[in-house]
Amino acid sequence: MILYVLRHGEAVERTDGAGDEWRYLTEQGRADVRKVVERVTKCGHKPRLILSSPLVRAVQTAEIAAQLACRKNKTIIAEQLQPDGDLEVLTRHILQQKDAKRVMVVGHEPLLGSLVATLLDSPNPVALKKGGCVALELDIDKGGAKLKKAATFLWSIAPGKKVVKSCKKAFAGKGAK
Repeated sequence: MILYVLRHGEAVERTDGAGDEWRYLTEQGRADVRKVVERVTKCGHKPRLILSSPLVRAVQTAEIAAQLACRKNKTIIAEQLQPDGDLEVLTRHILQQKDAKRVMVVGHEPLLGSLVATLLDSPNPVALKKGGCVALELDIDKGGAKLKKAATFLWSIAPGKKVVKSCKKAFAGKGAK
């Protein structure tokens, strides 16, 4: 399975009147996500399924990704991608989607960074930039219940940056091995 891990784009700041779940993408955030997702489509196969956090900024990011990169344009809201989601539950949920073969998850930090670090079997935390995407290859057992080995890093893209194909360079100073 190829797993694309996409952090939501830049969102409006939190205000006293509106809750965190209602924060929406800024114009810059939308533009950054569009550019990153367009580059994702040039790096390999398009995702077949997108799993998104239910928060507005993540759903908007997932919608942009679905329009530009998702082969079947299918997006599912996944409660497991909430900012305070449980990493183990999220990992199990992703592995259950193995039939899609190429899955994109859209969510928040620090959950996504923890997911990437865990899948890469890294003792160090990883931080994804807003609108950034990391591609990993997962080797899943036949039952689909667990990984056979740590994931393989394929590439990383951050807004305004070149595609990075070295895990060490992608997370220099930010963890991972």
